[in-house]
Amino acid sequence: MVRVTAAFIAACIVLELVCPAARAHAQAAESFRVVPIEVPVRRSHTWAYLTLATGAGLVGISFSFSRRADDAYDEYLVSTDLGAIDRLYDRAVRNDHLSQASLLTGEALIAAGLYMRFVRRPAAARLSVSVLPSRCAVSYRF
Repeated sequence: MVRVTAAFIAACIVLELVCPAARAHAQAAESFRVVPIEVPVRRSHTWAYLTLATGAGLVGISFSFSRRADDAYDEYLVSTDLGAIDRLYDRAVRNDHLSQASLLTGEALIAAGLYMRFVRRPAAARLSVSVLPSRCAVSYRF
């Protein structure tokens, strides 16, 4: 049984060498087709970078407002004048609110900038027409 199997495999190998696949010679004679490579469209990321920079700036400004709120609250704690107490407390609360607002807005802008730069895909044309010798097609995406 082993000799029969070995003889069969040898016969298959010899036939493969003697009779190549159909059209193998014709395919080898042709040159390779030139496949055009489309150059990707370069998009500007200016808006994404501006959004990231603005967000980082707002986060940095929030630390300044937080420090001002802490200073006003420290002055409020040691003050004995009733008019100054109200004014210092209001200043501390206002600066604290400005700090929170600028921090949250800055973080939202950083997230939006990262989304615009790395996640969002370029907008493709919604309507495209393809006219070739072998076909004609209209495509609409929504």
